[in-house]
Amino acid sequence: MFAAAGRVGEKARGPRVCVLALVCALCGYGGAPQLLRQSRRIMGTYCEIQVYDANPARGRRAMEAALDEMARVDRLLSNYDPASELSVMNRAAGAAPFRASPELFRFLERCRGFYRGTGGTFDPAVGALVRAWGFFSSKPGVPGGDAIAAAKAASGFAKVRLEGRGRTVAFLAAGLEVDPGGIGKGYAVDRAVAVLRRWGVRSALVSAGGSSLYGLGHPPGRSAWRVAIADPAVPDRAAAIVALRDRSLSTSGVSEQSVRTGARRYSHIFDPRSGQPVEGMCQVTVVAPTATETDALTKPAFILPREEAAAVLRRYRGASALRLEGECGASRQWRTPGAAEVFAAAGR
Repeated sequence: MFAAAGRVGEKARGPRVCVLALVCALCGYGGAPQLLRQSRRIMGTYCEIQVYDANPARGRRAMEAALDEMARVDRLLSNYDPASELSVMNRAAGAAPFRASPELFRFLERCRGFYRGTGGTFDPAVGALVRAWGFFSSKPGVPGGDAIAAAKAASGFAKVRLEGRGRTVAFLAAGLEVDPGGIGKGYAVDRAVAVLRRWGVRSALVSAGGSSLYGLGHPPGRSAWRVAIADPAVPDRAAAIVALRDRSLSTSGVSEQSVRTGARRYSHIFDPRSGQPVEGMCQVTVVAPTATETDALTKPAFILPREEAAAVLRRYRGASALRLEGECGASRQWRTPGAAEVFAAAGR
């Protein structure tokens, strides 16, 4: 169900969006905020922060602190680092209740909330299925029916027991593994935004791999950060434009990682209820108030039929989705009801 080609679910093959029409802070703004940028490889991908600040020294320190926070989240949630708390939990919680740190426990509670709110279409306890399909490796492949059945038996958040009084986590199935790839980057983006706010930054764009972004405030002379959603069939062409101001955007699609067998192309995004990758969908973009939400909600938006997807997103205030349905290159656009102004036509 989740991208699994890097730490905390790297979504490979480059960004799905780009920022448009940035304002030159030195043009017509005497003493005005300057545009500053920093990037770092974190979570198996490139994370970038852009900040407008009239105090460049403060802006640079704020970006450094925000990137440090994203790296800290990676050390907490990475399922590639055997020393991360999440990896230790995955090894231990099947044998005995594991006492989690307050942050990891809150993260898992948030995952449980999305699992319940999306009817099980967002499910981070699918590590066994991801491994069966080889999406933790560089050479994914189609597993046999017995392997899928065994992996499905070892998957599902319904088999994760959280006990709040002692902050303990217990797995009720042997081999169960939590994979944060479908939500970890969004969580890291939100943590970075919180750090920027504490530093007094009022205008910033935070990106994790180009697929999970948050627009804080707006650039000088603009009402919002304008972001183009790339058409995966023609990467230099925009499928739509989104104005981000104190909200987030996440994009997920088959171009990130997939398995092709003959004429069939299997996505890295699973329907956790069946254990099978989703077919017949090219790409989904979700806009919502936080990056944690947009990351999680791309799963029901990708998996469910139109009416069911729209019903799930209505449960989350300010959430909208744009889907490119069908094979990439021959896809058709569909927006959740009321989302026409969120996803503006590229010509606008």
